[in-house]
Amino acid sequence: MKNIFKQRFKALLILLGFISVTACVHDDNWDTPDTSCQAENITTNATISDILAVSPSGEITQITNDITFAGYVISSDEHGNFYTTLILQDSPSNPTAGISISVNKRDMYTEFPVGAKVYVKAKGLFVAKEHGVYKLGNAYTLTHGGVGIGRLSPHEADQRLVASCDAPSEIVPKVVDMTSFSDADLNLLVKFENVQFTQSDLCSTYAYEGVSGVNKYIEDCAGRDIILRNSGYADFAGQKVPAGNGSIVAVMSKYNSDFQLYIRDTNDVQFDNPRCDGTTAADYCAPPTAANATIADIKALSPNGNLTQITADKVIDVVVTADDEFGNFYKKIYVQDATGGLQIGLNMRDLYRRGYKVGNKLRIQTQGLYIAKKYDEYVLGDIYNGGIGRITDDIDQDHLFVLNETQDPIAEVKDLTGFTLDDLGKLVKVENVQFSYKDVNEQLAFSDSDNYPRNPKSANRMLQNCNGDEVIVRTSGYAAFADAHVPALNGTVTGILGIYNGDYQIYIRNIQDLDMTNDRCHAEKLMESFGRVVKRDPIDLAGWTNYTEAGSRPWFGGFYGNAVNHYAEMNAYQSGESVNISWLISPAVQVDNGTILNFDTAKAYWKHDALSVWISTDFNGVDVTGATWQPLNARLATNSDPNHAWINSGDIDLSAYAGQTVYIAFKYVGGDNPNATSTYRVDNIVIK
Repeated sequence: MKNIFKQRFKALLILLGFISVTACVHDDNWDTPDTSCQAENITTNATISDILAVSPSGEITQITNDITFAGYVISSDEHGNFYTTLILQDSPSNPTAGISISVNKRDMYTEFPVGAKVYVKAKGLFVAKEHGVYKLGNAYTLTHGGVGIGRLSPHEADQRLVASCDAPSEIVPKVVDMTSFSDADLNLLVKFENVQFTQSDLCSTYAYEGVSGVNKYIEDCAGRDIILRNSGYADFAGQKVPAGNGSIVAVMSKYNSDFQLYIRDTNDVQFDNPRCDGTTAADYCAPPTAANATIADIKALSPNGNLTQITADKVIDVVVTADDEFGNFYKKIYVQDATGGLQIGLNMRDLYRRGYKVGNKLRIQTQGLYIAKKYDEYVLGDIYNGGIGRITDDIDQDHLFVLNETQDPIAEVKDLTGFTLDDLGKLVKVENVQFSYKDVNEQLAFSDSDNYPRNPKSANRMLQNCNGDEVIVRTSGYAAFADAHVPALNGTVTGILGIYNGDYQIYIRNIQDLDMTNDRCHAEKLMESFGRVVKRDPIDLAGWTNYTEAGSRPWFGGFYGNAVNHYAEMNAYQSGESVNISWLISPAVQVDNGTILNFDTAKAYWKHDALSVWISTDFNGVDVTGATWQPLNARLATNSDPNHAWINSGDIDLSAYAGQTVYIAFKYVGGDNPNATSTYRVDNIVIK
């Protein structure tokens, strides 16, 4: 109680003291904040040119002398096209050198606005050329080895970068043209006059939201051009580029051998004059007033599928049914109207970012384009090497116009046996279907994302109805969902219908096109594709027993990338053990009359018949050698079969075990001696 009283009394005294002090202070006696300029006593002893001279070859070099230099800000991160970068040049006008400084700070424009003079205390920092441009900062280790220029921390930047007390100066850009700029202009603010965006960039936006960098091209009237690099995080990324001619002010940079311009905001682009050919903004980007044809009309221009140029003024309105957002379609989109579907080839990437996105409505001026069949499927495009090719980005804006309308594309419900050539290019839906047991749990395709360089592989998976009719589901190794596992259940699949070598194929657009949550028809009692094993790892699948009776080598996962196929594998090669006996035992299965076992085996590097197949009714899931095992008569791969070829076991009737619970075992017997090291593989086990 005494302690509590003392604490309260002490607090009261502090409060009374505070009141008495503040009561004696008049408003005009408050201390004036310290607004003295930190830069007033800073002197320079070097120039930006001196800093660059520290590393004449561009190799990363530390500044060891006590050097302070000054420069004028020409960059700005206010609108998001510059990120953690401050660019200084040595004079507000007629500059001779500039440098880029990496700083881990945002909103630097509030502290260092354009035109501000900034003092830089450079001792201890590193200077080097990165991709051809001089940068100043700290050193850091690159991911693939070597040393690069890293960012200053916020605290270090506060110590090293000091804004002058003077008001910002007006920066007068250096006027250059397409024939006169050079490395001497890097990190300087430059101005090009009588230039314009190339026609291929007209009607497009400065960048695509979320994409770190997008190249546009600025040209003069002779067609000489330079890259304008824009960030998808700039607040003007979604604005369309102006179609006229005029002047552009930008920071000159470079990436390897490519010169690049960076604008601060769209005020740097003044393109208000007619273009070099006399056209104006009004001559571009406006769609035709109305459609006057259908997809069926366009296809009818080439009834035999031969390459045909469209000479008539035919305009169609369509909705995009498939795009390249998730990687299963490359440089093409699919569209449809009430009369059918159509593939459009476009020689560009990120089509969905350009407005060619699922659900967007397009108006297409087909005149001048070509129509032809490719693999029996109609394609709208341009001519290439005498055949149907892709529409290039310098003419797509003359033919494809994104309307300010959207529409959910409707998939046509089809039966697996009801496809016709007229359905090609359509968005279709098949119901009450499931994947073959051989594909269940395998990957849809193979991205090879763990390796560099990657070697992705596409794959076909068989989709079946309850009558056993089949169609291929084709997935690209570049699809974002390539490594997703094939679902085991029954349901609905939606996708674009295509064809290859006479086989119909469905191409899903994203993983949501697989809506499979129902029970399988004619449900298998057991199906194992080994699609979830890991290459070279011991097999550890739910319900399976991987047991080593002799030696220490278990069954392990195998994978063949070209076929995008997993399997179980065992061999005794270089085991270092005289005897290897390993069992791979299935989960328990209830057997009925007519129950059938089927599987595939393959061999490689054959030395002996190492594999046998067994069945048990008294295995308890733990004691392998204590159980009673009976051999099963099955066709297994042997020396007379080709290496790596899958050999089917044939149907093995288990009716003799009807009413009982059984386990199926694959037993490998070998050892690390020249005559007992055969490799055996097992796959596609089914009991039904």
